Amino acid sequence: MAALVTFQDVCKYYHMGDSTVVAADHISFEIERGEFTAIVGSSGSGKSTCMNIIGCLDVPSEGTYFLSGQDVGQMNKNQLAEVRNEMLGFIFQQYNLLPKLNLLENVEIPLMYAGVPRGERRERALAALEQVGLGDKLRHKPMELSGGQQQRVSIARALVGKPAVILADEPTGALDSRTGREVLSMLQDLHSSGHTVVLITHDNSIAVQAQRIIRLEDGHVVYDGPADAPEAVVTPRAADMRGREHT
Repeated sequence: MAALVTFQDVCKYYHMGDSTVVAADHISFEIERGEFTAIVGSSGSGKSTCMNIIGCLDVPSEGTYFLSGQDVGQMNKNQLAEVRNEMLGFIFQQYNLLPKLNLLENVEIPLMYAGVPRGERRERALAALEQVGLGDKLRHKPMELSGGQQQRVSIARALVGKPAVILADEPTGALDSRTGREVLSMLQDLHSSGHTVVLITHDNSIAVQAQRIIRLEDGHVVYDGPADAPEAVVTPRAADMRGREHT
């Protein structure tokens, strides 16, 4: 069976004046259905570029990206939008909820774009909110909730379309540590129930909560393997340690 997500020598170039920035440099990996994978790296490592390509928000400059066997790089904007809505569920750092809509209406939005009938939309949105423990707050507006509760609404919205991939972009970045652990626990539960979860993060302590880590530096994959392997943990560079000794 083909992998769900396949990168084959993916490159991404951005032109800035006379300069060319290489954001992704011949990146190759596969993610199977049901995996919980963290793509981790510091600013400028290429992780956001990978996220945008996996999420069909961008396409490779070179190389190939297959999503469930489909060559995403050959799609036009309308086809990309259709794939995003049908196959991908997004969880964002800042939740991206619409403040004037209640929770039920926020979760319904992907289904509305997909043309799902109103009655079915309501039923599926209600089930998704109950799954994340917010079935008693359907008529609340986002600003009436805590940050952790808003992120749970975001998770419900990601789930409601029954996506092939749940793509979580720094999902704990705006939360305190306790609430962040709760959100991570929810992602682990989703993985345990069979969902494919791809977590994008700069935080090693978050990344090791996944099943597998793909670590990027300067647009290259420098590690791809189990999250619990000793080599998955980044150790401070000697130069960094020397610098700390003098501070």
